[in-house]
Amino acid sequence: MAEENLSTSVGAAEPAPAKHEAGFFNPEVQVLFLTWVTFFILLVILYKYAWKPILQALDAREAGIRKAVEEAEKTRAEYEKIEETRKRLIAEAQEQSKEIIEQSRKAAVNAAKVIEQKTKEQAEIVMENAQREIRSEKEKAEATLREESARVAVALASKIIEENLDNEKNQKLVNRLIKEI
Repeated sequence: MAEENLSTSVGAAEPAPAKHEAGFFNPEVQVLFLTWVTFFILLVILYKYAWKPILQALDAREAGIRKAVEEAEKTRAEYEKIEETRKRLIAEAQEQSKEIIEQSRKAAVNAAKVIEQKTKEQAEIVMENAQREIRSEKEKAEATLREESARVAVALASKIIEENLDNEKNQKLVNRLIKEI
């Protein structure tokens, strides 16, 4: 009996012929076909009514972005040109200001030299005029002094002659007249 039990239990372990059942890994052909037909119909409907508008919207957006990028590039290039022009103009203005300052300094030095020269010339003219006036006044004073001396001498001589005094009186008279002069 034990052997019989073994043989029956071994025979029970053999699988029985399987019946064809539908499942996830074993779908039915009709369901598979209907799924693919539904997928393609849905694909055509989406392509006609949704895909084209979505693609057109994406293309329009891409064109807008591309245009904005191009405009940004143009603007950047213009800004760089403007910045370069600004830097060049500032450099030119600085050079011009340096030249103007240098010219002003040279003009100031030249003006100072001209003013100094004119001042020296005027000072020389004033000195020459003063020296001429001094000489003239000196000559006038000398002429006046000669005239006075001559008058005094004549006056002395006439008094000496008038009084015809002796030597001692003549000396006193001369001394007195010299004191008066």
